[in-house]
Amino acid sequence: MALMLYLHMLGDMWKEDPDHYFRFESRFAAPYVRTIAGLLEREENRPAWRRMLSSLLGKEQKKPGYVVHTAHLLTAATPVIEQELEKQGIESRNLILIRNPLKTIHAIYQVEGGNRNENRPYPLRAPSFSRDRTYIGAADVWANIYGMAMDQYRYYGAEKFKILELERFSNDSEYAADIFQFANLEFDQKRFKVFCQAELEKPFRASKVEDARNSDLFRNPNFVFSEEEIEAIYLAIKDVLVEYELDWRDCIEEYLRFHKDEKTKRGLA
Repeated sequence: MALMLYLHMLGDMWKEDPDHYFRFESRFAAPYVRTIAGLLEREENRPAWRRMLSSLLGKEQKKPGYVVHTAHLLTAATPVIEQELEKQGIESRNLILIRNPLKTIHAIYQVEGGNRNENRPYPLRAPSFSRDRTYIGAADVWANIYGMAMDQYRYYGAEKFKILELERFSNDSEYAADIFQFANLEFDQKRFKVFCQAELEKPFRASKVEDARNSDLFRNPNFVFSEEEIEAIYLAIKDVLVEYELDWRDCIEEYLRFHKDEKTKRGLA
C-alpha cells in the first residue's frame, strides 16, 4: 500500500508540476535497483521468458544496463529510477510499450472500472488521472499514463527512450531489429521469428480473468465499445494520439475486427 501511495504521489506531482517532478530527488528506487541487479546476475532467478530471450540475443551486452518497461504501474517512478541507475553507474534504455489504445482502455475499464466498492475510481492509478469510474475515466488513465511517458521521452531524449508498438514488433522483423539495436543487443532474425511464432501459438490464459491482457476476451465476452463510446474516447485522448502518431481509424478497425473474429473463433460470441 505504501508503495502504491508513493507512486500515486509521483503521478499527481507530474500532473500538477512537471518541472518539479523531473527535479524531485529521492532514494525511493534504491532497493528496487539493488534487488533487480542481484536477481539479473543469477541465471536461476531469471524468469523463463527472459532466459528464452537471452538465447535469442546471442552475445552479452557490452555494458551493464536495463531495459525499463515504462507502460505499467512504475511509469511514474521512472525519473527516480533513472537517478538511482546513474548513481550506481548503470546504463539504461527505456521502452514505452504501446498497443492499440482502444484495447488498452477496454482492458483498464473492464478490470479496474465499473461499479466497484473503492472510495475513488481506478484506485491503482494516481487520483488526478481519471475523472470518474466510467469508460471515459479509463480513457483518462490511458491519456495520462502515455502523456507522462511522452514527457519522459522528451526530457531524456531518443538516446534513452524509444516507443515500441507491440503489434508491429511481432510482425515486422526490421522494426524488431531496430528495437534490439537501440537496446544494444544482438539480433538473430531466424531465432526471433521462431520465438514470435511460438508466442503466437500459445493459448490465451483463461485462468487469470483479472489480468488486463485477458480482459478483452474473458472478463466480459459480450462487451465491446459502441460507435458513440469510441467517439467519446477519441475526444478524451486525441492530443496524446497525435504525439504518438497513431492512426485512429486503424485502431478502430483492428479493435472491432479483433472482437468479431477472435470471439467468434473461440466461441465467446
